[in-house]
Amino acid sequence: MENLRKLREEFGLTQKELAEKMNVAKATIYFYEQNKVSPSTEMLIKLADYFNCSIDYLLGHQTKNLIYTETLTPIQQKLMELIKKLNDEQGLFLIGYLSDMLKIPYENAKPVRPY
Repeated sequence: MENLRKLREEFGLTQKELAEKMNVAKATIYFYEQNKVSPSTEMLIKLADYFNCSIDYLLGHQTKNLIYTETLTPIQQKLMELIKKLNDEQGLFLIGYLSDMLKIPYENAKPVRPY
């Protein structure tokens, strides 16, 4: 369980708190994090659902934010292709533009400027 501790800490949980949420003993979470015990398939699914990640990520076999492009519409796929070509400054401008368009504030966004 390569990433369980990392996820638990990102969510601001102690081992005890996570154990309570998963309905297991605190020692069980400790043993998972130390790779001393492997969780059941059912527990892997429960943890992945709770942390909104894949089982592969929990086990350390992929990155957390994997996006399956086949689930996107053709327009979304094209947007993803273009987004990958942006540098950081361009990305912040795009975030600012989209935040403004959707009326969702984003504190690090740069003001929208015409090109």
